[in-house]
Amino acid sequence: MEENNKKIIHLIILSCLLFLSIIVYLTYFQIFQAETIVENPYNRRQWQREEITVRGNLYDRNGVLIAESIETDEGIIRKYTHNRLYSHLVGYSHRQYGRSGVEAYYNNEIMGLTNEKSVSRIMERITGEKIRGNHLYLTLIHQLQLKAGALLKGKTGSIVAIDPNTGEILAMVSKPDFNPNNLVKDWSNLVEDERSPLLNRGLSGLYPPGSTYKVIMTAAVLENQEIDHQYQCEGSITIDGYNLSDYDKKGHGPLDLRKSLVVSCNTNFARMAQELGDRKVMEISRRFLLGEAIGGDIPLTKSLFPYENNMKPTDLAAVSIGQGKLLVTPLHMALIAGVFANEGEMLQPKILREIETPEGRIIDGPSIQPQRIVEATIANQVKEMMVAAVQEGTGKNARISGVQVAGKTGTAENISGASHAWFIGFAPADNPQIAVAVLLEKEGNTGGAVAAPIAREIMREALRRGVLN
Repeated sequence: MEENNKKIIHLIILSCLLFLSIIVYLTYFQIFQAETIVENPYNRRQWQREEITVRGNLYDRNGVLIAESIETDEGIIRKYTHNRLYSHLVGYSHRQYGRSGVEAYYNNEIMGLTNEKSVSRIMERITGEKIRGNHLYLTLIHQLQLKAGALLKGKTGSIVAIDPNTGEILAMVSKPDFNPNNLVKDWSNLVEDERSPLLNRGLSGLYPPGSTYKVIMTAAVLENQEIDHQYQCEGSITIDGYNLSDYDKKGHGPLDLRKSLVVSCNTNFARMAQELGDRKVMEISRRFLLGEAIGGDIPLTKSLFPYENNMKPTDLAAVSIGQGKLLVTPLHMALIAGVFANEGEMLQPKILREIETPEGRIIDGPSIQPQRIVEATIANQVKEMMVAAVQEGTGKNARISGVQVAGKTGTAENISGASHAWFIGFAPADNPQIAVAVLLEKEGNTGGAVAAPIAREIMREALRRGVLN
C-alpha cells in the first residue's frame, strides 16, 4: 500500500511539473515570441485578414502613387504603379512569397491593424464591407528616385540620398532589381540569379568602404592634436613587414592632413593610424556606429567592425584606408556623410512621413532624434577638407557649377573580383540639403571616375528642382 502511495505521489509531481512547463512555455511565448509570430509575413492568419482588408495606398512625399490595391472579381490585387523602380525599398506583399520592404515594415499600419480601429473592424465585419487600411506617405521624392534609377541602369550597386537634417530617405535604388508585379512569373529566375536581384544593396549590402572611410580617420586625427600631420609621401610605406602603396604608386610629396584627404594618400593615413593606436581607432569607429545598431524606422543591416583590443599594426593600416575586415552598407555611409553636413550629429534613417486614415485623419510618422558623433568644430573642419577634395582633388567629377559640394571618393579592393567604386558627399556645403552615397559593385574603376559623376547628377537634380523646399 505504501509503495502504491509513493507511485501516486511521483505521478502527481510529474504531472505538476509537466503542467508547470506548459505554463512557463506559454508565458514565454506570449511575452517574448507572440509579436514575432504574428508579424511573420508567412503567418497564415495574416493572409486570412488580407482577404477582408483593402491594403492602403503608398505615396511619395508629394502624393505620387507608388502602390495600390485594386478590387477585382478574382479578389484584391496589389499593383505597383512604377513596376521595378521601388522594388527593393517598397518591396512587395504576396500571399505565396510573403512581404518585403515597406510592405513588411509597416504592414500593420497599411492594413489598419491598430487598436483604435477595433470598433470599425467589428462594424465592417457585421456589414460585410471590407476593412480599409491606412494610406502611407513616404519620405521619398519620385523625381529623385527616377533619376537614380536611370543613372544606375545596367550597373550593379546602390544609390542612397537622404536629407542630412532629418534623416529622411529621399531616394534609394539597388541594382539589379525586379518587377514586383511579376513575382509569380519571375520568382524562380530571381532566386536562382547569382547577381542577387532580391537583395536591397542600399540597406543590406556589405562592402569595404575604401577611402571614403578616411573622413572618419580625419576626424580622429583632428581630435588628437598630438598626431603629426606632416608627411613626405614617396608612394609606399612598410608597416610590420607589409608594403602598402598609394593608388597610382607615385609619391605625393610633402603633405599635411588637408592635402592628404584631398589627394587620398593611403600611406599617410596608414602612418597616422599607427600613431593613433588601436584604442582610438576602435573608439572613433564605434562612435560612428560601426558594428552597432543605428535604429530608425527601417531595418538596416549592421556594418561590420570585427576588431577587438590589440589590433595589429597591419590591421590599423588597413582600417585607416577602409580595407581589412571592415564592411559597411551604402545607407550607413550616407548617414556618415550627413554627420559632417550636420555639424557632427547623425540622424537615424526615416522612411515614413505620415499616415492618412480612411477617415482622412493625418498621423505624423516617427520622430527621429539626432545623436552627437563628433563636436561641431571637428565636423566643420572635415567638411572644409571634403569641399577641397571636390574642388581640387579626387572628387572633381562631383563639382556642380555655382554650388559648393563636399565629398570623398573611394576605391575598395575586393577579394572576389574587380574593385568597388564609392562616393559620399553633400550639397550645398554651406547649407546642406542632400547627402548621398553611391556604390558601384565590382566596377573596376576609381570612385572619382565613375561614382562621383553619378553623385553629382543626383545632387544637381535635387537642387535644380528645389524638391526639398
